Amino acid sequence: PATVQEKWFAGLYVTKPAIFVVLPFFWIMTGVVSLTTGYGNGIDLMQSTGAGMLSAPTVIAGALADIVVGALIAWRPTARKGLYAGIALSLFYLILGTFLRPDLWNEPLGPFLKVLPIIVLHFVALAILEER
Repeated sequence: PATVQEKWFAGLYVTKPAIFVVLPFFWIMTGVVSLTTGYGNGIDLMQSTGAGMLSAPTVIAGALADIVVGALIAWRPTARKGLYAGIALSLFYLILGTFLRPDLWNEPLGPFLKVLPIIVLHFVALAILEER
């Protein structure tokens, strides 16, 4: 019979490609959406924090940071750096967002709550990144 380690390996082996497709897709698309169809919403959200003139540069910087993280994760030689950057950026967004807009923890769609499982998925990806 298979050991616990063998069962874990088998399950994660099948899941690994999906993780390394979904995470870059998530990061790159959040950046693309922030620069296109969601740009106005991003500006409005930043305006609600009192960012004023810094709203547009902040939305653009965040979008570009997201795209860079996704690209780093997608390219195998930089995947580890991208995963750590994704964790750091997620925590930065949560901490700063909690300070500026704590009400987003109470939103029905849970924009802050959803970041927590995303961070955990980054740790899973780090755990299974190495082949040997």
